[in-house]
Amino acid sequence: MNSLFGHYLRTSLSRRFITFVLAFLISIQFVSYALVQVTVDAHIREEIRETLEVSKRVWDQLLIQASFRLQENADLLASDFGFRTAVATQDQQTITSALQNNAARVDASIAVLIDHQWALQALSEDDISETSRNELVTAIKQFSTARPYHLMIYKGKPTQFVLAPIRAPRIIGYVLFGFEITHQRISLASQLAGVDIALLSSLSDSSNIYVVSNEAQIKAYFSSLAEPRAIANSTLQDRSIADRVFVTETLTEKLPNQHWIYVVFLESLDAASLRFDKLASQYLWVSGLAIVLFTLAVLALSHRVIRPLITLTKATEALADGNYTATIEGTQRPDEIGQLTRGFDQMRGRLQEQKQTITQLAYFDTLTHLPNREHFRQHLKQELAHPSLKSISVITINLDRFKHINDVLGYHVGDAVLQEMAQRLTLTSESIPLFAARISGDEFVGEIKTGSDELADSVTRIKQRLDIPFYVNDTPIDISVSIGVATWPSDGGDVDSLLNASQIAMYSAKRKKEQVVFYDSALVTAIPENLSLLSELRRALLQNELRVYLQPKVMATTKVVSSAEALIRWQHPERGLLAPFFFVPFAEQTGYVRELTRWMIQQVIQHWRELQPLSGQLTISVNLSTWDLINPQLLDDLQHWLSEYHVPASGLCLEITESAIMEDPETSELTLLQLSQMGFHLSIDDFGTGYSSLGYLQRLPVNELKVDKSFVLNMLENPNDKVIVSSTIQLAHSLGLQVVAEGVESYELFESLRELGCDEIQGYCVSKPIALEEFIAWREEWMQSNPYTVESMQKKG
Repeated sequence: MNSLFGHYLRTSLSRRFITFVLAFLISIQFVSYALVQVTVDAHIREEIRETLEVSKRVWDQLLIQASFRLQENADLLASDFGFRTAVATQDQQTITSALQNNAARVDASIAVLIDHQWALQALSEDDISETSRNELVTAIKQFSTARPYHLMIYKGKPTQFVLAPIRAPRIIGYVLFGFEITHQRISLASQLAGVDIALLSSLSDSSNIYVVSNEAQIKAYFSSLAEPRAIANSTLQDRSIADRVFVTETLTEKLPNQHWIYVVFLESLDAASLRFDKLASQYLWVSGLAIVLFTLAVLALSHRVIRPLITLTKATEALADGNYTATIEGTQRPDEIGQLTRGFDQMRGRLQEQKQTITQLAYFDTLTHLPNREHFRQHLKQELAHPSLKSISVITINLDRFKHINDVLGYHVGDAVLQEMAQRLTLTSESIPLFAARISGDEFVGEIKTGSDELADSVTRIKQRLDIPFYVNDTPIDISVSIGVATWPSDGGDVDSLLNASQIAMYSAKRKKEQVVFYDSALVTAIPENLSLLSELRRALLQNELRVYLQPKVMATTKVVSSAEALIRWQHPERGLLAPFFFVPFAEQTGYVRELTRWMIQQVIQHWRELQPLSGQLTISVNLSTWDLINPQLLDDLQHWLSEYHVPASGLCLEITESAIMEDPETSELTLLQLSQMGFHLSIDDFGTGYSSLGYLQRLPVNELKVDKSFVLNMLENPNDKVIVSSTIQLAHSLGLQVVAEGVESYELFESLRELGCDEIQGYCVSKPIALEEFIAWREEWMQSNPYTVESMQKKG
C-alpha cells in the first residue's frame, strides 16, 4: 500500500490531478448508487410492511365473515322446533341424527350439542377417539359467547368453531359447529391479500407441525422447522425459502389445550425489487456515460492548467538557486494563471528584501545596529581559527546604574543611552582595532587585536570615551562603565572561555568599584571539582537536584519554634548530598549565586503556607549575597512571587553579611531600604566578623543581628568571647534589634545565652538542618516534649 502511494506521489501533477478527480467522481457515483440502493430497499421494505399489515386485516376479516356464514347455519339448527323439542326431551337419537344431517349439509367437520352448563351432550361423530373427545370437552369449557368464533386444533387440524344458543324460551344448551381451515380457504385469503400465507399449528410439547399453504415449497420449509415456536416472533423477518428471500410477519394465537396457531404472511423481496432493477440499470448507464464525458473534460482542463504550472515551476527553481533576477513569463495573462505569475514575480523581489532583513535581525541588534551576540561569537571564532593570530583580547563593558536611569528617567532615555554608547564604540573603532557588539540589556563586548603592551592603553581610551557625560532631551546624563578584560590564549582558548573570563573580570570591577579589571585565575578558585561546576549547577537547577533544608530557631525563654533558616543542599547524582561550602563559594565568585538565590526564595515562598503553625507566624530566613544586593531585578521578582503565592513580606527574613554590604555600600543600602519598605524582616548575618561600622548599623533598616558562631562556640571557656557576645546583645537591644545566636551546640551554651538576654537560639542543641518535608513532623515532636529547662533538654538529648 505504501509503495503504491509513493509511486502515485512520484507521478506528474497532471496524472495525479486526473487520477484524483476521476477517483473522486467514481467515489461520488458509487456513494450515490449505494444511497439510492439503501433508499430503494427501505422503500420496498416499507411497502412490504404495509402490504403485510393489510394482509393481516384481510385474514381476520375473512375469519369473521366465515364465522357469520357458519353462524347462520348454527342458528338455523338451534331455532328448529323439532331439534329444540328433542333437546328438551333429551331424545338422543334425534339429536345425533340432526347434528349429523346439518353437519353434512354445511360441510362441517363436527357438530356438537352442549347443555347450558357447557357439558357435552351429543356429537355428530360416532367414531371419535377418547383423546379427541377429552380435548374437545376441555376446549368447550374455555369458549365464550362473547366471541364471534373460536379456533382450536381438532384431530390435529386447525378448526374454526361457531356457537349458537338453543332457547326454549330460555337457553337450554348450545349448538357448536366446527369447520376445518382447509387449503382452499388459505388460497382464497392469499389471493385477496396478494401475499403468500402459511398456517401452522402444533402442540407446545410436540415437534410435529401441521402446515396449510398454497405453495408446496413454503409448506415444505415450515414443515421442516425443528422448533414450532421458532416463528412466533411477530416482527418482520427475512427468510430464505427455495432460493428466494421472503419478508415474513407472524400472527400468533394461543388456543385451548396448549395448542398454538401461527399465521405467517410472506411477501417475496425478490419480486418486490424486480420493478426497481430496471431503474438501477439505467442509473449505472447514465453514471458510466457521465464518467466518460467528465474524463474528456478533465484531460482538456489539465492540459490547459498544468502547462503554465510547469513554466512557473522552472521559474521557482531559479529562485531557489538564488537567482532573484530571473524573469517569469506569463505576467501579462488576464486569468488566474497570470495573477499567479505576477505573484511569483512580486515574491522574487520580496525574497531579496526578506533575506536582507533576516540577516540584519539574525546578526545585528535592532536598537543600536551593532552586531549581536551570535555575530560576535562567529566573528571571534573565525579570528581564533586564523593561523597567523598572535594575540587578541575580549572586553566586556557594563553600564553602571543603568537600571536607575531607566526607573527615574524612563525607558526611552535608557534606549538613548544605549544608542549613544553604540555610536561611541563605533567611533572608537576608527582609531583602535575594535570590533564591538551588544550582547544583552546594558552589556557590550569588544574584540581588540593589539599587543599586550598597547592593550591597557586601548582599554583606557575606550573607557575615557564612554565615560564622557552627554545630554538626552536637555537632560544631563553622567554615565560610567565597568570593564573586564580577558586575553587569548592565557585567559581562555576558545570563544566561550574568553567571554566567561571577561565577564568574571567585569563583575569583579563592579564589586570592587574599580574601573577596569584584567582577568586573573585568582578570581576563580582553581580546584579540580570547580572546572565543570558551573555547567553542573545549571544542570542541577534544570533537573531538580537542589534541596531546601531548614534549621529551626527557638525563643531562648519559651523554647517556642519562632523561625527557621533556609539552607541549600545539592543532591549530586554521583557525589551524594553536598553541603553549601562545596559549591556556594564558587557560585558567588562567578555570579551564578543569583540563580541559586532566585530558586531558594521561590521554593521558600511556594512552601511558606504549609509550614505555618496553627497559631502565630513562622518566619523563614533566606541568605542574600553581594550579587543579589546589586541585582536590579531582585525587587520585582520578590514582589511577583509574593503576589503569586499570597505570602506576606513579613513572613520572610532576608539575611545579609557585613562583607556583602561593604562590597557596594551605596547600592546595598538603597536595596535594603526598599526591601524594608516592602515589609521584609532584615538581619545582619555573621555580625562581628566583617567590616563592622556602627554608622552603617544605625542607618541600615535591619531588625536583628546574628552573633557569629565563632564567638559562641568557645564562649564558656573564653571570657573574651563571652564579653563580645554580651556586648553585642546589649548593643543590639539598645538599637531596638533582636539578637540570634547561631552555632549553639550544647545545652549549657543555650542556658548561658538565655541568661545574657539573647532572644533566639539556633544550633545543633535544638536541631540540625532537616529536610523541608520533615520540618512539620519535627516541630510537632518538639512541641510535645516542650523542654523548658536545661535538665529536661539534656534528658531529651
